[in-house]
Amino acid sequence: MGLRRFGRNSRVPACAAIAAMIVLPGCSGSEGNSNDNVSTSAPSQATYAAQIQRTEFGIPHITADDYKGLGYGLGYAFAQDNLCSLAREIVVARGESALYLGASQSHITSDIFYTWYNDETKRQALLESQPQDVRDAIQGYAAGYSRYLRDTGVANIDADCAGAEWVREIDETDLGAVYNKGNLRGGLSNFVAPIVAAAPPAATPVTASPVERNDIVFDMSTINVTRGGSNAYALGAQATENGRGMLYGNPHEPWNGVQRFYEMHLTLPGELDVMGVGQQGQPFPNIGFNKDIAWSHTVSTAKRFTLYQLRLVEGDPLKYQYENVDGEIEQRDIDKVDVTIQLPGDQTQTGSVYVSHFGPMIAVNLLNDQLPPWGTSNLAFAIRDAASENTRAIGQWLSMDKATSVEDLVARLKETVGLPFVNTIATDRFGKAMYADLSTVPHVTAEQFAACISNQPFLQALAAADLPALDGSTADCEWSSDADSPQPGIFGGSNLPVLIRDDYVTNSNDSYWLSNPEEPLTGFSPLLRRKLLARADTAVPEAIPRLLRTRMGLIQVQDRLSGNDGLGGNKFTLDNLQTVVYGNRSYAAELVRNDVIADCQNDPQLPLTDGGTVDATRACNVLANWDQRDNLDSRGAHVFREFWERVAFNETTDTVFASKFDESDAVNTPRDLVIDEATRQALGDAIKLFDDRGVELDAELGDLQHVVDASNDDALIPMHGGLGREGVFNVADGPGLTENGDYAPIDRGPTYMQTVTFDDDGPVAEALLAFSQSPDPSRPFHRDQTRRYSTKQWIALPFSPDEIADQAIGEKLELSE
Repeated sequence: MGLRRFGRNSRVPACAAIAAMIVLPGCSGSEGNSNDNVSTSAPSQATYAAQIQRTEFGIPHITADDYKGLGYGLGYAFAQDNLCSLAREIVVARGESALYLGASQSHITSDIFYTWYNDETKRQALLESQPQDVRDAIQGYAAGYSRYLRDTGVANIDADCAGAEWVREIDETDLGAVYNKGNLRGGLSNFVAPIVAAAPPAATPVTASPVERNDIVFDMSTINVTRGGSNAYALGAQATENGRGMLYGNPHEPWNGVQRFYEMHLTLPGELDVMGVGQQGQPFPNIGFNKDIAWSHTVSTAKRFTLYQLRLVEGDPLKYQYENVDGEIEQRDIDKVDVTIQLPGDQTQTGSVYVSHFGPMIAVNLLNDQLPPWGTSNLAFAIRDAASENTRAIGQWLSMDKATSVEDLVARLKETVGLPFVNTIATDRFGKAMYADLSTVPHVTAEQFAACISNQPFLQALAAADLPALDGSTADCEWSSDADSPQPGIFGGSNLPVLIRDDYVTNSNDSYWLSNPEEPLTGFSPLLRRKLLARADTAVPEAIPRLLRTRMGLIQVQDRLSGNDGLGGNKFTLDNLQTVVYGNRSYAAELVRNDVIADCQNDPQLPLTDGGTVDATRACNVLANWDQRDNLDSRGAHVFREFWERVAFNETTDTVFASKFDESDAVNTPRDLVIDEATRQALGDAIKLFDDRGVELDAELGDLQHVVDASNDDALIPMHGGLGREGVFNVADGPGLTENGDYAPIDRGPTYMQTVTFDDDGPVAEALLAFSQSPDPSRPFHRDQTRRYSTKQWIALPFSPDEIADQAIGEKLELSE
């Protein structure tokens, strides 16, 4: 086996460039150390064969004759750019992080959980459940990744993991572990520590203290995506100038780790031709386009799990009472599963996971100390995660990649219901726009949910905190199924929200309710909503205040279609769509800035939390002159950000507004900030914060918010965008303000931003991968797209053979073994 690559971005020595596809003895580049079997066509006996042509910005276009070859080419190209992070994720998913990454308590806890959860049987079961094409692609991906590592040598890869003993060749079971772990993002992975810590009481059980709904507070921000998040527009024929469908998508994901996207174009002639991005280890695009459709994803508000409250048998904390479907009372066992993990120095450590028939036990008192420890009042809690039982996600994405229209895409989603935690927003060349939350959701109806928390104070308190928990003492509270459920215990596609329109649909991590305000979606399980319990003052249970980012997204569309945004006309083009989504309007500022300015101009002596006052005259003037955007040259955006961070505002409440939420005007309410001592103090504290750090109140945002280009002497690349909590549509987020007064390097927010429409020849796509293809600063594709993002320059994606040829860099790589 062998390979050679050439071209202006190649590291292959100059002697190799003499002849592109000829083996030259004595020429060996740092990308490889083998010269065997380099050829212009794949050997007839090869198990894996692919062609890889890179285009500008490092995008690999992979062509093969079968799915093994597609996976092989993708795995190889990915490893060239991103090997370390996937290698590290495999270590974690296999439960080996304490052994290889350091024996910290967090690594030990993680390893106990994933060694239990991701055992060989579960990994093999996932692989054996795949359609053959999917499994072939997974095997090919592992082989391509391993081929690159074998040819290059572990000492010659990205310095971040070069020479590490945990970097090794992989097989399909390693990827199976990564996929199993990834499915848990909306469920069990948020509860690893409480699951591993769960243990029966060593002493006599005690009685729980009374609990009120408001006593229980649980941080649902990760599961509910209230910080960060994603945006997507699907625009139909009525909203676009060309009368075709048009899409914008921007999944706001972490910039580092396994959730980092990788750009690709896969072609299997006559079978598959799709371009987009996939998360690490994925053999197919998760988001992208083909000649007929384009789609994106946003994280859904749907819950993927429920807790179950078990009523223990008196005197035995490892048994619980359960009334079966025949009305008979059983005593069911809680099993102890011992797990041994490896530590450095040939040491081991043993932990335990306790398991009921619902799933693992969980120490809910670690979620909130008002909840009862195991055994208190003869209670204990277990958790069941629907996505952990879903093996269909990889196949779902391949099926989506082949869709020929919005209607065909909906049919494919309904058939498989394989998406683990995301909404889908899509459009097609025929001018249809679609929103759907056709994902894996526990089958718990509104009636069942109400019955299964009735007269249960802990369960009601958990529901008020938006953590779904049911009575585990009766079969009546088991998850049900639909006739079209592809998996026991989840809703079928017929009972999940779908909306197809000719104008538009949107989503910014809110529920399905107002994907288009002209056609609200209602009547679905409370588990699909952000808030499990309905407000007392609304007609439909879905009606709660929208995220400010959601409202901004809808207003931007409405302003475009009314012609009120100053861009000319009243329809979308690819150009003005890009202008709109990069507008960086601060909706919070549009709601409250004028009131804040009027107050501080009337009385500029603002109180401070630590006592005293500060004169706000300068700040008032800065905010009055601020353009209410988070662009690089916006002056004063940082002052407003820190003010708004200190306002006691919860994105789904109306407590700080005088005009309360009105479900008939949900896009524009709540509004009218209540100016009081707390809001005045919030602005005073923000001013003092920057004064203390020596940061000018009229500094440009681009001087304070940036990322680092390690490939260019750690040069700073300024970043535009703001926080979702501010109602900034284009989220750019990071660890926050530093002691120096700037914002620590952005590490989550804009990722794969694609704008796609269609003409008679096929897709017309312009996109950006904000963090660029590779985290390795020695690669030429480390921050090239990041710099384009900074200056709001989009990249035309080459899809047709002619377009690919025009943007090609280097020669086509023929790869086989």
